[in-house]
Amino acid sequence: MVKIKFVYDIASPNGYLCHKVIPDFEAKHSVKFDYFICLLGGIHKLSNNTPPMIAYAEIPNKNSYFSKEIERFVKFHKIENFQMNPHFPINTLTMQRGALVAEERGILMDYIDVMAKGMWEEKINLGDKDILIEYLNKSGLEGSDIIEQTSNDAIKQKLIKNTEEAVAMGAFGVPTFFIDEQMFWGKEALREMPDYF
Repeated sequence: MVKIKFVYDIASPNGYLCHKVIPDFEAKHSVKFDYFICLLGGIHKLSNNTPPMIAYAEIPNKNSYFSKEIERFVKFHKIENFQMNPHFPINTLTMQRGALVAEERGILMDYIDVMAKGMWEEKINLGDKDILIEYLNKSGLEGSDIIEQTSNDAIKQKLIKNTEEAVAMGAFGVPTFFIDEQMFWGKEALREMPDYF
């Protein structure tokens, strides 16, 4: 089975959109996505990249196009609950460390599903630690325990290492995908990748 590395941070709305499409994609093409938890802000810094909303602030036509591109993707894939979060951009450092804790516990996909829903469907400010813990608890995950573990040095270092590794492989943003050494960037890469299986 082909494995696809998915450089992922919940901070990215396009990462969320890919996450929603991936289950059907896996079933259709008999592949498996491995979520590689990184920090998008760290990727931008290490790759000398600038978030689109800042980079293209003076190019209104380009910003407008990005919105239309999202609308097309949502319509094409019948994604019903996506909403831009009014608190965006949100610092996801604690959330991403929490994802690594969840990964160690074998509940990464449950955690990602919960975070994706809170961030991009319910428009919750999950950058607030108290709100984050409460939301995790309400969703059936052990929020207090998970977030407490995010202060462990091993978790902190793993997030740094993953982020540095992603950039070393060529990543400069999210969503980024790797099939072996072949890199694909952006949600529209989901249409291109089957040509490389």
